[in-house]
Amino acid sequence: MNTPETPGWAAPGPDDDLPALPAHPVRDVDEILDVMISLVGPERAGPPALWIVLIDAGGMMLPVVLPLVGIPLQPDPAHVRQVVVAMADILAHDAPGGSIAVAIVRAAGGDRGAFERSWEHALRTATADQGVAVSAVVAVGEHRARVLAP
Repeated sequence: MNTPETPGWAAPGPDDDLPALPAHPVRDVDEILDVMISLVGPERAGPPALWIVLIDAGGMMLPVVLPLVGIPLQPDPAHVRQVVVAMADILAHDAPGGSIAVAIVRAAGGDRGAFERSWEHALRTATADQGVAVSAVVAVGEHRARVLAP
């Protein structure tokens, strides 16, 4: 609801306090990791999730952040494909030549564990099948985070 005190869009919930996206191109995987850590914030200690951002061909992040919370320990390839198809449609319409960056989040994660490897593989397979470029896949946990792959 827009009011004189709160211009723009506002709603209760965890998405109303997201940090501002970078105002400059992100071209480095370490920079993408920093952005993802900032976006995920305290959700690092929450249930397993995927956080997806879209990046245009010039390296600018689109104002789209898709947190998928409560993902299963083992990815379902059909569900992963559906998500990637939706992201491909947005990229084709709003950012031709763009890419996605994905954070695989779980409280005990932040490194290359079995959970992160299985999700990374499912994402890589689906993005390759759909022709979606991936800027980075990162793992984010409560106490650590790292780039899994550019």
